[in-house]
Amino acid sequence: MWQTPVYDRTAADVAAGAEKCYITAELLNRIEGNTAHMAQLLGVEIDTRTWTSLGLLTRAQMQRILNNLATVRAAYYTLPGTPNIPTAPSTLYSAINDMEQILWSLHELWQRNSVKRYAGEICAGQEIGVI
Repeated sequence: MWQTPVYDRTAADVAAGAEKCYITAELLNRIEGNTAHMAQLLGVEIDTRTWTSLGLLTRAQMQRILNNLATVRAAYYTLPGTPNIPTAPSTLYSAINDMEQILWSLHELWQRNSVKRYAGEICAGQEIGVI
């Protein structure tokens, strides 16, 4: 199920110890869940997990998350200004923002395109170029 991404973390939030700046099981589950949601919509295979407690977020686990994100991003388009996939270890607030913004961009564009109604024909009835 899609969850609204959070990608507005700032250095001031980090300095203030804002809850949204901590890497928690809830944050990782939102990223993993949203990535899985987009993968299902786009018909691509990824490897996700459910986090029950943070425990130890290893470099390999973060790389898996980034690889999943790269897979769904490569399967569709994103809105202009969408950041690139961050590089590992990707634990800074800015990298987490980038991951969540990429997912938001993919989902937003998917939603916008899903409400468009096309005629099913290239010319949609116009006679421009008819010989």
